Amino acid sequence: MFKALTDLLKLWRSHDLPTLLRLFHSREAPPAIQFLKYAISGVGALAVHLAVYLSLIYLVWPHLNDRNLDDWTRAKSTFAPTAIAFLFSNAFVYWLNMKWVFTPGRHSPVKEFLLFTIVNLPGALSGTLAQAALVYFLHWPKWAAIAGFVLPNVLINFLCRKFFIFRK
Repeated sequence: MFKALTDLLKLWRSHDLPTLLRLFHSREAPPAIQFLKYAISGVGALAVHLAVYLSLIYLVWPHLNDRNLDDWTRAKSTFAPTAIAFLFSNAFVYWLNMKWVFTPGRHSPVKEFLLFTIVNLPGALSGTLAQAALVYFLHWPKWAAIAGFVLPNVLINFLCRKFFIFRK
């Protein structure tokens, strides 16, 4: 990741803005720009995930936010909204990665989506457990514990998507 950032700075310094924009919109982008596009896609997916998750915990299941509930009930109540939010954010980030970041074609579209989802699951599951642990052990509110969901996803997903799912 540090190398990608330093490469991005080198590109920024050595190219004019029109060239950078052309590279940014190209599927043949250098790895540093590809990583930046991936990061932007991830932020978009996180925004979708948060919008769905927060809507569910405040509009559909607000009674599960009661601070008088025991920690175990509060921790368990993060699972359903996280799973539903995952469905939406996974579909969104797949579409964005396929259209903008990576080059599809190594597999059929259905197999590619299934592999993408399978690769996304370990990060999502470990993130969900980390989120529940923050609620249960550290007594964090559910809206703040979503931070525990983010890190495993970033670490696992880029490498698996790049090397196992998409062609480039």
